[in-house]
Amino acid sequence: MRLFLFPIGGRWLLAICCLLVYCGVNPGCAMHKGRNTLPTKQQLVVGQLVVHSDFHLPENHRLIKELTSRRDEISGILDIPTSDESIHVFLFDDEAHFQGFMERAHPEFPGRRAFFVKSDNSLNVYAYWGPRVGDDLRHEVTHGYLHSVVPNLPIWLDEGLAEYFEIKRGKQGLNGAHIYSLSNRLRRSDWQPDLARLETLRDAAELDQLDYAESWLWIHFLLSGGQETQELLQNQMDQLIRFGVADSMADAVAALVPDCEAKLTTHLKQLEGKSNPRNVIRPVSVLGSGGDTDAK
Repeated sequence: MRLFLFPIGGRWLLAICCLLVYCGVNPGCAMHKGRNTLPTKQQLVVGQLVVHSDFHLPENHRLIKELTSRRDEISGILDIPTSDESIHVFLFDDEAHFQGFMERAHPEFPGRRAFFVKSDNSLNVYAYWGPRVGDDLRHEVTHGYLHSVVPNLPIWLDEGLAEYFEIKRGKQGLNGAHIYSLSNRLRRSDWQPDLARLETLRDAAELDQLDYAESWLWIHFLLSGGQETQELLQNQMDQLIRFGVADSMADAVAALVPDCEAKLTTHLKQLEGKSNPRNVIRPVSVLGSGGDTDAK
């Protein structure tokens, strides 16, 4: 809000008083101010998660239970340790509240449903309670779990894993929207898998929707291809944890799986009959100098 003062006698004082009276009696003005703040009325600490909200959220809510158990699932599948570093989840009551805060606090971010923001001393998730809150939180909280233990995650790997683990339990990581999109592009002959190209991407802003889908497909291929391909992914995570860098995943996959691109497309065709497409907006990520940011 900007005040315009008119220093003509005492008129400037009258202008301010009138403005304050207006805001005091106008509920729209008061509501607008309140909607630009973080939710703080309730704080729920469950495992590694600290969930902040302005509405009551029971500790035994099935989504909260799923999010907390997802940590051990990620740890077991990827063979990585867990952390006790807190992941703060700011859960807004509706989209308007969420957008009002994000526009004020992070005007540089794109308009999306949810964000993960990593800084030197915090891991924060911002989302709102809406129809897709389950997918949004599973995706962004996965980023939190990964970044609490694995430094310098390549962007394709970071997003591919988040896309895989955002799927509800029991669905084997099948993302119908990605299967539908990639299958259509493959039939039109305007896409071919290229993991080496994905590895060249350094900034999440470089990823488009197709890159998210292909990153997910490589992860699904590796995790469902048997012990050797799963161990290949686990080795990549281990190198990142121990050294902060890792060997080329594209080279490692090519050495283990001859003609891996053709086998990946075969894997995609096998998945087509297993999942129905969903018309969803996929995450678009942004990396800023102040930290890592993923936006959904």
